[in-house]
Amino acid sequence: MNTGTKAVSLVLMGNELTAIISDARWLLIVILVCVVADFRYGWGESHKRYSIAKERGDKIEMHEYKWRTSRALRRTVNKLVDYFIWVCLGMLVGWAILRPLGIDYMLGGIVATIIAVGCEAKSFIGHFIYLHGVKIEEKTITGFLKAFTVSLAKRKNKDIGEALEDGFNNEGKDNEKH
Repeated sequence: MNTGTKAVSLVLMGNELTAIISDARWLLIVILVCVVADFRYGWGESHKRYSIAKERGDKIEMHEYKWRTSRALRRTVNKLVDYFIWVCLGMLVGWAILRPLGIDYMLGGIVATIIAVGCEAKSFIGHFIYLHGVKIEEKTITGFLKAFTVSLAKRKNKDIGEALEDGFNNEGKDNEKH
């Protein structure tokens, strides 16, 4: 569904959406904060990758990571519209199905918000980790959590972060010996 179709759908459901937006304002603010964080850290990662490519003289990679404001804004607004639709759909499903069962219809919107925040968190945490020079060696949740912990520790104190990273790396080597 393209953005125009989404906009027409929003206009056709105006009264219901007014009530939904009023009830879901805090859910939408949480999503807005996540999307803005992704935009900010995505910009930082793009800038860093562009600088690295420029140092190497890699014109293809420079072109890939060159900052394009219109593209970034368009993608960010599309994400906001998509997540807005998700929350509205969750609330409408809650209204239609959960409310007659005696369950608060907000639960539908909360579930949609959790999914949206999960999608965005994976993205902006990945940008954050890259910006702080941490490489995720394991493609598992444990590897991701270790890399994120090291990244946070390095931000507070570089020596402690490096010691923690060495500890995690040695832990993997000790497990391989046994």
